[in-house]
Amino acid sequence: MLHVNLEDPALEPSLGLGLLDELYRTFRERVYPEGRAYLFLDEIQRVPEWERWVRTRTETEDIKVFLTGSSSALLSREFGTLLTGRHVQFTVWPLSFREFLDFRGIEAPGQPHLESSPPRIQMALSEYLRWGGFPEVVLAEDEERKERLLKQYLDDVLYRDVALRHEIRDLSTLRALAVHLLTLTSSLASVVRLSRLLGISTVQARAYCGYLEEAFLVEFLPFLSLKLAQRRRNPRKVHAVDTGLRNAACLTGSPDHGRLAETAVLRALRSGGGGELYYWRGDGEVDLARRSGTRTDALIQVAWSLEGEGTLEREVEGLERAGEEHAGARKILVVARPLGRRGRDLPPSIEVIPLWRFLLGDEA
Repeated sequence: MLHVNLEDPALEPSLGLGLLDELYRTFRERVYPEGRAYLFLDEIQRVPEWERWVRTRTETEDIKVFLTGSSSALLSREFGTLLTGRHVQFTVWPLSFREFLDFRGIEAPGQPHLESSPPRIQMALSEYLRWGGFPEVVLAEDEERKERLLKQYLDDVLYRDVALRHEIRDLSTLRALAVHLLTLTSSLASVVRLSRLLGISTVQARAYCGYLEEAFLVEFLPFLSLKLAQRRRNPRKVHAVDTGLRNAACLTGSPDHGRLAETAVLRALRSGGGGELYYWRGDGEVDLARRSGTRTDALIQVAWSLEGEGTLEREVEGLERAGEEHAGARKILVVARPLGRRGRDLPPSIEVIPLWRFLLGDEA
């Protein structure tokens, strides 16, 4: 295996196809003369016309090439254009809760059926919701460094991956929109309302939202309907790609545990892979709905606590109403706080799963 970090300052003066040729030739002559070789080229977008070199080598040499790069210059649709029929794409999400525990050296409970979480797991969950799952942030011991890293990530995405890429000069509006969307994670976002809030056209607001989603800062979930017109007519639900990034951008200082819990559940579903994700709204509302193939296989409500008046009834009603429209789907209530006696009032058709257990991936 040959790994090359093309951001190494020592390579800067020589970046080009000739450098790739020289590195590969030296590797073959001095390290591994024959047989299947694996090349890992990090930040490949720094080499002009890199795709020509990769296409030629993969057709003429016994090698597999793994490419990583910044979203600012190497987005998925461009991979498809440059390497049609020659690539398999992987999206690397922030760490899942189980990966977070691994990074922190915390052993996940060996009895996933436990209702209450061990204190150390509960403490880790609070930390995960606050700081998110970017690896360098997770490993940083100092909270000031964690916050500094997250704010730097936000600036990098906004200015390098969005503004420079799309030649946006109105940086203040772009940043205001990004902060607003991150703060509102787990909420409905209407392009019309966003345009009025920021004083820009709906065309510009829609374009900016697309750029922020393209750069993996936020994502938008569509309304669950088999009819395209209904999906387009209803607002989409916005989620931050990472709870730590959201908290670093948030100006209110409010923890908003319910919003963070729902976004964390979405991240767990994404990490698990498979299925398309939506939200549902009818006579009631359901936070997340997952479709596999041609059927809806899971309806998921997420609540931090069910202590508020009418909260339990509202969450249950949403699941029951959605279940009538999507027969056969699992109806899941994910709750951060123990239900206690209130759990006795739940219909047997509804599965209650503690948040920490769901995020470990065993129940999704």
